[in-house]
Amino acid sequence: MNQVVHIAKESIASFFRDAFDRIRCQPEVYEPTIEALIEASLRGVDSHGIRLMPHYIDEALAGRINLSPRLRFQQTSPTTVLVDADDTFGAFAAKAAMLKCVDMAAGFGMGCAAVANSTHFGSAAIYALAAARAGMIGLSFTNSDALVIPYNGKYPFLGTNPVCFAAPCEGEEPFCLDMATSAISWNKVRMQRISGLPLEAGWAADGSGEPCTDPHAAVALLPSGGYKGYGLAFMVEILCSLLTGMPFGRHITPMFPVNRDRRKIGHALIAIDIRRFQDLGVFAARMRELMNEARSQPAKSGSPVRVANDPEKECQDVRSRSGIPVSSAELAEFNRIASTLGLEIAKLGGR
Repeated sequence: MNQVVHIAKESIASFFRDAFDRIRCQPEVYEPTIEALIEASLRGVDSHGIRLMPHYIDEALAGRINLSPRLRFQQTSPTTVLVDADDTFGAFAAKAAMLKCVDMAAGFGMGCAAVANSTHFGSAAIYALAAARAGMIGLSFTNSDALVIPYNGKYPFLGTNPVCFAAPCEGEEPFCLDMATSAISWNKVRMQRISGLPLEAGWAADGSGEPCTDPHAAVALLPSGGYKGYGLAFMVEILCSLLTGMPFGRHITPMFPVNRDRRKIGHALIAIDIRRFQDLGVFAARMRELMNEARSQPAKSGSPVRVANDPEKECQDVRSRSGIPVSSAELAEFNRIASTLGLEIAKLGGR
């Protein structure tokens, strides 16, 4: 049975720091990575949360990740920058790039970064929310290896290529739409394989391109909303592959299996200074009004109408108090990493 224990985020962060220290990664590089993983899990985005830590360590041990990177910022205009991530952790590079976007937006109204030579950056919401918490509109995008079948296609061509948009709101955490352009992420398939639960219809396809619900038979994902999701995935590919000069589609190094091959992932990050258009206080108050009016709309079932980021806010509130749920399979992976690195795992006691 895949039992679950709840572990305090502080205990998880402490173990992760010990692990990254053991592989000789510097704190300025691994702290944003740990923060991104933990925040994703607190928000209930488990597919992109702490369960990825063993994978990141495996990548580092294999030589795929540069643990001593030198980020290079090429300022191409007052509002645009090309960032070379030097093949390091995507969360470290993306967070630094978004902070640069916020700085450019504060000075000139908008900031846009194209990040090259990066790796998996986790949940796109982490970076858009960083801009929103600074009082700006934030957008974040990334490409990924080919796992999604084109509309009316048979074989995978584009990645899950997420779109994320966040905006500040008075009195609560920002509005945040974070969506893959596929029906689900590939990590969701991996989680269903571990749990033994079937996939929902319309999520994935087998080797013949036919829809399937068996996670073990799934080899590809289906675009969200048919041709619409496919079109959005193409948009993200253009932003993250063509603007950055990185490989696109089936030319991207897959996330699995882990080897020494550098992934060469691209990201696009944008910050827009609301103050250049509206008073920030007025905007945030109207944002709250818009969200609350939507929430007050009549619902067809017992569940209320929600807006994007409501479930994540509720989950973060619960998990901040009760701890992050960790399955026995995930705990086994943490134990594997601890054993590999000669660390103690006992500090991850459940609540």
